[in-house]
Amino acid sequence: MLMFTQGCANSAKSLELTIAHTNDIHGRIDYDKDTSVIGYAKMQTYIKNLKKDNKNVLLMDAGDVLHGQPLVTLSKGDNAVSLLNIMGYNYFTPGNHDFNYGYSRRKELTEKMKCKTLAANVTLKDGTKPFLENDVIEIDGVKVGLFGLATPETAVKTNPKNVQGISFNDPVKSAKEQVKLLKDKGANVIILLCHLGIDDESKGHQSYDVRDNVDGIDLIIDGHSHSTLDKIKQVEGKAIIASTGAYAENLGIVKVSYKDSKAEVKTSSVNFSEFEGIEKDKDVENLVNEIKKNQDFSLKEVIGKTEIDLDGKKSSVRSKETSLTKLFANFVLEETEAQIVLSNGGSLRESIGKGEITYEDVVKVSPFGNYIITKRVKGENILKSLEHGLSSFPEAAAKFLQVAGIQCVLDSKGSSGSKVKSLKINGEDLDLNKEYILATNDFISASGDGYKLIGASPEVNHFSALDEILIKHIKQIGTITEKTISSLPDGYVIK
Repeated sequence: MLMFTQGCANSAKSLELTIAHTNDIHGRIDYDKDTSVIGYAKMQTYIKNLKKDNKNVLLMDAGDVLHGQPLVTLSKGDNAVSLLNIMGYNYFTPGNHDFNYGYSRRKELTEKMKCKTLAANVTLKDGTKPFLENDVIEIDGVKVGLFGLATPETAVKTNPKNVQGISFNDPVKSAKEQVKLLKDKGANVIILLCHLGIDDESKGHQSYDVRDNVDGIDLIIDGHSHSTLDKIKQVEGKAIIASTGAYAENLGIVKVSYKDSKAEVKTSSVNFSEFEGIEKDKDVENLVNEIKKNQDFSLKEVIGKTEIDLDGKKSSVRSKETSLTKLFANFVLEETEAQIVLSNGGSLRESIGKGEITYEDVVKVSPFGNYIITKRVKGENILKSLEHGLSSFPEAAAKFLQVAGIQCVLDSKGSSGSKVKSLKINGEDLDLNKEYILATNDFISASGDGYKLIGASPEVNHFSALDEILIKHIKQIGTITEKTISSLPDGYVIK
């Protein structure tokens, strides 16, 4: 239930509003001390105490909550929705990964949610709006207007097939329209809940772009870039941006005061260490335990061992080859008998530590269910695709390509479009006019991350999901050693 009191016509227009917010949880639903995950049960206790101490409290999520780790992925988002419902979330805006099950499933999950889904810039092919554009609530005589925005990057940061027939309109233009609509409805305070982020690769669609070009917004609660408050550059006189990292490592808290026709916003975060002494809420803990109990027990089955750490850290797989990426790319090369493998680093989400390897470990590495497709791609388009993937190099980017079957010499100081100094395919110089059999995931095959040249190339065959290929080949190897990795050729050589 909303924790606020309705105002009346004679009420003085002053307001004290508390907002608790999350973003980019990606399936981290359970407390985990080793990875600093707060988990929903501890969050709920904190939120209940917040509601005891504050008259007006709202709970919001800024996206990427329905997909991620197996505890939510294997139920296709149902488990995440159940948790949002039991915790009493009031508002939600969809992140790009919240479309990973396809739009029809996204619609089903929206209908199951008790909270309101806000996304004003999302339009269906027939012109209809699938989500609520905005909402106005009156609290203590003050009208609070809220609207949502989803990142246009969703078109390339979920499998494009998942959002066919859906447009993600310009955030700045949509925000201007919504502010006018909310002002016309008498909103005194305006809050934007969005999944836009502040990453450099999102320029043109950042929450900064909305803040700097749209007047009338008091608060922006943001997601997508996994940013914390210390990373956000606030601008005096403009909307305050709040974001609370990722993976349930923090809980964001915003205090909004409205008095004398002016809004004042103060932001803070409650980090993992502050939750260690907090008890878990019993109702939420019981639901989490039920979810875990119902999880497929085969995920715990051991499929192999590794004597070394297999590095799948976000900062690593988006900027260089690692033990894990060399392993998976060469597994795909062997499985498909292609000449070359190109796969975006952003498709890999976890490392595998030394010791036994389970099904669950592999599912966490590749949580999106991506399957492998081979395509017939012209040499010049392979080169252009590599340059596209390297355009941010040496800076990390999700589109950075992990490879097999190639030997690519890079100029780390080269300008964008001129990073590749030389390129060989299986020991022979690339022939720009020759067609090669390229293996990639279905995300890239559908032009994801901007790989339109690969997307436009003809398909040859479809193969198993990446996690299935990894599991098959790990079982065949049995134990991964340092020699296993060192025997694989380097795809990139940096000069």
